Amino acid sequence: MRKSEAFEDNAMTSVSAKMAWKIFTVFLTAFTMILLVSCGDDKPDTVSLEDISHTSDKFDHIDDDKPQVEIKDQKPKKGYFLTAFDSIYKDASWFMLDSLLFPDRFGPSKMEKWYLLNKKDSIVALHYEFKDSLRTKNAFFNWIDCYGPKCASYQVGSQFKKQSRNSLFLIGVNHLVYLESQSPIKTEALIGILNEKKKDRNWIYVLEIPGRKLTRWSTMKEGELKELNGQKTEDARQKTI
Repeated sequence: MRKSEAFEDNAMTSVSAKMAWKIFTVFLTAFTMILLVSCGDDKPDTVSLEDISHTSDKFDHIDDDKPQVEIKDQKPKKGYFLTAFDSIYKDASWFMLDSLLFPDRFGPSKMEKWYLLNKKDSIVALHYEFKDSLRTKNAFFNWIDCYGPKCASYQVGSQFKKQSRNSLFLIGVNHLVYLESQSPIKTEALIGILNEKKKDRNWIYVLEIPGRKLTRWSTMKEGELKELNGQKTEDARQKTI
């Protein structure tokens, strides 16, 4: 897995010895402390997002007297998130995640997995494209049925356990998007950039999990966001394993 942390003011392509070693420690932990995210099955091990995400308590007791490390920015020339993040996180550096994550198991036709870092925040950005809505929903429902390192089970309309960081799921016919950030995520503004035309802003589920606040479930049709009011849907009852 790639490793990254804060960058020098004059160039986002290298890191100081202190910050580099901190990120090295975090990502080494993520690589070695692999978790079974799916409860009790025989599928390959996956890394929890808890191990990937940057949180301040992971950087306690770090030895500053370590050799200097240089880490290259891996920003792509094209990609699903590129236009949006150039607008919202324009000063961030990009690093590709190459670890196996839970949605990888469900046969996506395309995927992008990124870790972005700037001076104020770190962002986990995942995008999966599936052949049809059945595969998309199957990946999503199974993910939230065994969510996080403790394999907590949630359904459509559930209130997720409060967390320190902010998370957003977007579930479309063929697309599953996940974002995690320390800063609040401006959902509608982000969707407006991801889907430039209003008629294309169609999401079966918009799941917002704000840090330390109540979970919000919504749906979006042609740019109009409508809350689900916590009611379980037929899709959730028909979840496949």
